[in-house]
Amino acid sequence: MSIHLTLSSKKPWDSIYRTQEGQVIYKVESVAPILGTRTMKISKTIPSFSDNRITAKGRQAQYLRDSFAHLATVEYHKIRSSRIRMGNLDVATDDYFRREGWSLINSGRKRVFTAPDGREYLWKLGKNNCKLFANDSERTPVARFHQRRLGIIRATRPASLEIFPTGTDIVDLIVITGAYMEKLRYEKNSTAANSDGGIPATVDSTSPF
Repeated sequence: MSIHLTLSSKKPWDSIYRTQEGQVIYKVESVAPILGTRTMKISKTIPSFSDNRITAKGRQAQYLRDSFAHLATVEYHKIRSSRIRMGNLDVATDDYFRREGWSLINSGRKRVFTAPDGREYLWKLGKNNCKLFANDSERTPVARFHQRRLGIIRATRPASLEIFPTGTDIVDLIVITGAYMEKLRYEKNSTAANSDGGIPATVDSTSPF
């Protein structure tokens, strides 16, 4: 069965991730101080209790009581490679994510990483979202982000992360790497728009906000 996590904002790198029932599972916080290093911190909730009968109001109260376990930190650097820290791992992002099929057209929009079980996965940074595949001959879909939809033509839909059955064993890793990839995708789109003399890319192509 697929896992569908809704996001509290249109920015996967700065959002609260909830189940469809409203339970908070992950918290991704991005901090950009005027002086200092930009960071992105990913935490996972440790539920204070579980009750299927809890109301929406009760879920909010539960969230306020939940504690969070730190999963990972991404430290951004402009001149040298950024770093990703999770568990006992402390590595440059350029070393952790291998560029795949780079070309002038591709512009580094495919990144491969290796999971703890030794399997390789590939993030594809599209114009509107990031998609994760198994890095094998079949390119099996593993996960994908969905942009927020404002409901001008179709029903309103919050931004979300969909994880297919093939990715349910590495959900934490998908959230960590996916949040970083979505930020990278947004920055690449903004850079491309500026270099073309156009309007910088927004996080949500259907909204100027």
